[in-house]
Amino acid sequence: MSKQTWGFWLIFLSIMGLGAQANQSTTILLTEIFYDTPGADGEREWIEIANVGTAVLDLSDIKVGDETVPGGSEGMNRFPDGAKIEPGQVIIVAQTAVGFRELYGRNPNYEINNSDPDVPDMRRYPLWAGGDLALSNNGDDILLIDRLTVIDAVSYGDSRAAFSPAVSGVSTGQSIERIPANCDADSAADWQTQPTPTPGVITLDGTCAAPLNPAEREDLPPIGVIQGESGASPFVNETISFRGVVTGSYEDRNASGVTYYTLFVQDLPGHEDGNPATSDGIALFLGRKRGSYQPGDQLRITGRVTEFFDYTEIDDAGLDISVEAENSPLPAPIAITPPAGSAAQAVYFEPLESMLVSIPAKTRVVGPTYSGCGFAVVRADSSLTRVFRRRAADLSGPIVTILHHSDVRCSNFPNVKVGDTVNGIIGPLIYNFEAFKIVQQAAGALAVTAVPLPDPSPPPQPAANQFSLTTFNVENHFDSVDDTGDDAEPKPSPAEIAIKQTKLAHAIGRTLGCPTLIGIQEVENEGLLLDLARETAVLCGFTYQVTHRESADRRGIDVALLSDPRRVTITAAALRQGCTAIATNIMDDSSACSAGENPLFSRPPLQVDLRVDDVDYTIFVNHFKSKRGGEAETAPRRLAQAQHIVGLVNDLRAQNETVRLIVLGDFNDYELSPPLELMTSGGDLVNALLDVSDQERYSFVFGGVSQLIDGVLLSPNLADAVAAVTIQHTNADFPDTLGSDTSPANLAYKATDHDLPLIVVNIVGGPETAVTPTLPPETAVPPTPAPPSPEPGGGAGSRWLWVLGGIVAVVTVVTAALFRRR
Repeated sequence: MSKQTWGFWLIFLSIMGLGAQANQSTTILLTEIFYDTPGADGEREWIEIANVGTAVLDLSDIKVGDETVPGGSEGMNRFPDGAKIEPGQVIIVAQTAVGFRELYGRNPNYEINNSDPDVPDMRRYPLWAGGDLALSNNGDDILLIDRLTVIDAVSYGDSRAAFSPAVSGVSTGQSIERIPANCDADSAADWQTQPTPTPGVITLDGTCAAPLNPAEREDLPPIGVIQGESGASPFVNETISFRGVVTGSYEDRNASGVTYYTLFVQDLPGHEDGNPATSDGIALFLGRKRGSYQPGDQLRITGRVTEFFDYTEIDDAGLDISVEAENSPLPAPIAITPPAGSAAQAVYFEPLESMLVSIPAKTRVVGPTYSGCGFAVVRADSSLTRVFRRRAADLSGPIVTILHHSDVRCSNFPNVKVGDTVNGIIGPLIYNFEAFKIVQQAAGALAVTAVPLPDPSPPPQPAANQFSLTTFNVENHFDSVDDTGDDAEPKPSPAEIAIKQTKLAHAIGRTLGCPTLIGIQEVENEGLLLDLARETAVLCGFTYQVTHRESADRRGIDVALLSDPRRVTITAAALRQGCTAIATNIMDDSSACSAGENPLFSRPPLQVDLRVDDVDYTIFVNHFKSKRGGEAETAPRRLAQAQHIVGLVNDLRAQNETVRLIVLGDFNDYELSPPLELMTSGGDLVNALLDVSDQERYSFVFGGVSQLIDGVLLSPNLADAVAAVTIQHTNADFPDTLGSDTSPANLAYKATDHDLPLIVVNIVGGPETAVTPTLPPETAVPPTPAPPSPEPGGGAGSRWLWVLGGIVAVVTVVTAALFRRR
C-alpha cells in the first residue's frame, strides 16, 4: 500500500510530534462500502474494514472518515481506546447499530452515532475534521488514517481525491467491494459493484485485476481535435476535458523576476486523432505553481483553451488536473528537418506544436548559449556554418533554438559557442517569442564536441597621421544603485561590476588597441565610464575623456563618447532629441515637442563637435529603438529615428558643406534595412562596415542569425579617407558565461554581446578657417542639452533651436559663476 501525506497540516503536525509513527497498519484495508441504502442513509450506511495481515493490530489510533483535507468540514472518527483487530478479522463501522440491525438482524462492531449502548461508539477526531461522516450518493472519498498518515483510501462516483478514475457509482441497495480483498493497486480496478452487500464477509479468491487505463473507460476528445487544423484552436475560450501523458515542462522567469511554469502533454500512444494536420500535443500553463508532475504521468485535464500570442494553451485559471497513472509510455518523438525562413517554419511546425520532437542528426551551433539558457543550431548535414541576414526579407535559415527546461536553474546546460556540434536534442516544441523552439528536458543527454577558441585578431594600429574609431555597445553596464525603482533595471553586485569593467577595459586596450574615439551605448551613468577610463589607462597609457549626457530612457541607459585627450578636443556636446506623431510612451522633460507629438528617442543621439589633431569633426553616437515588442511593430520608430538623423546631417551641411561627419552606433537593424538605407541615401553617408568581407560582416548573433546591426556611417570626404576597417569577433559567437570569466585564456571573450567594429581613418587636411560652432562650447559646467527639433526631419527651425540652446548654455555658465562667487 503506497502512503500519501495530505496537505500542509500533516507536515506541521508531524513537526509537532503528532505525525505518523512506524506501524503495521498497512495491512488494514477498506473492503466494502454501503452508501446508497434503502431507507435513511444517515442510519444505515456502513463501512467494512479487514485485517489482511498476520498480526493483531491496535486500532486506538486508527480513524475512518470522508474528509480529505485536515481542518475540513466533513467527518473523521476514531476507534475507541483499546480496540483491536485480529488477523483475518472483518469489522463493520455503521452509522447506527439500530439501522444496521434493521437490515441484517445483527449488530455492527462499532457505530458512529450512539443508538445502542451495547455497541462501542466511534469518537470524533476534531484534529482532522469538525463535521459529520455522511457519505454522498453522488460521490465521496473515504480515508483510513493511522495517526496522521493515510493508509488506504477509495474514491467513488464523481470524487477523485484518492485516485482517478473513481470507482463507478452504484444503484440504491448496492455496495462497492474490494475483490479480492487483499488487492491494493490504489485504483478502481480493486473494486467491483456488489448487487447484494455482504457485510462481514470478504473474498480472497481470484486474481487481482490490473488497473484499467481510464482512457479505455472514458471517451474524451484527442488533443488533435482541440488543436484543430488552423493556427488557432476551434475551442478558444471554451472549457474542455481531455487526457494526455506528460512529456516535459518549462520554467521561465520574466524580466520582473516572476517565474511561470508550463507543462507539455500529448495524446497517449494509440489515442491520437490520426490527422497529420493537427498537433497531438498541448501546453498547460500552470501560472506560478510549479506542480510535481513528471514525464510519464498520465493526466486527466479540464481547463479553458486560450491563445497566448498565437500559442495554444490551457489557462491556469480554473485548471483541474488529476494524475491517473505514473510511468506511462511516452510517444515516440517526431524527427524534424525544418525548412529555412520563419514563414515556412511556421507552416512546418504548427502541426507539431507542443509535441515531442527530436533532431536525431548531429547539429552545428550557429547561436551561442545565452543567459536565458538556450542556443541555436542547424543540422550539420545542411552544410551551413553560419546564417546571415542582411535585410528583413532574407530567409533566416533552417535554425532551431534549443531551450533548457529551466531558465532559472541551468548550470548543467552546455555553454556552447558558434561552430561547436551537439547531438541528442529531444523535447517538446514550444512557441516562444515568435519562434518555435525545442525545450530540452535532459541536459545530460546532450553530447557536445567543442571547437577550439580562436585567437583574437590583432587590431590595426593608426599611424601618426591617422586616427581610429569604434562603436561599442557595453551591454547593460549598470551600477548597483536602484535609480529607477524598475525591476527591469539590472542591479549588479560590486564584484560583478568589477568583472565587467575588467572585461571592457581589456576589450578597449587589447582587442581594439585603444581607439581614438569610442561611441558608447547602454551605459547607465558617467561614473561607470570614469571608472572604466581609469582602468583602461593601465593598458592605454592615457585616461579617456568622457562625454556623457543623461537621457530619458526608462531603464536609465545612455549613449556617450570616450576620446583620447592627447589628440581630441571636445568643443561642444548635446543630446539631439526629436519629435514624432508615433505613440512612444517616452517621458522626456527636456523635449520641446508640440501638441500631438511625442519624444522620438528614449536615448537621443549624442552630437559631439570635436577636433582631432586640429581637424574638425562632428560625431553622432546613436542607439536606435530595439526590436523588443516585435520587429515589424517597432520598425516605424527606427525609420523615424533615421529620418531625424538625416535632418540633423543636412542641417550641418547647410552650415558647412565640407563638414566631416561620423554617424555611428547600435542601429538595431540590418545593414540593408530601410533605416540604414535612408541614412546612407538621404543623408549621403557611407557605411564603412560594408567593406568588410561577407563572412566577417556581422556584429551580433540573435536566434542563430548573424547580422550587422552596428554601423559607422561617414560623410563621403571621410569615407574616402578610410585606411582600414575590420570587425573584432570576440563577443557575439561566445556563450554568456564567458562574460564573468577573467582568466587569461578567456579574458578577451564576451565583454559584451556585440562584436566590435574598428576603423582607421587618414587625417586629410589641417587647420581650417573657423566656422560657427554647431553647438555651444564645452565649459567647466556641462552645457544644457539643446532642445530637440520639433520636426523629425530637422530643417531651418532646428537651427534656431540650436542657437537657443547656445544662449541657454551661456546663461547656465554665467549663473553658475555668480553662485560660485557667493
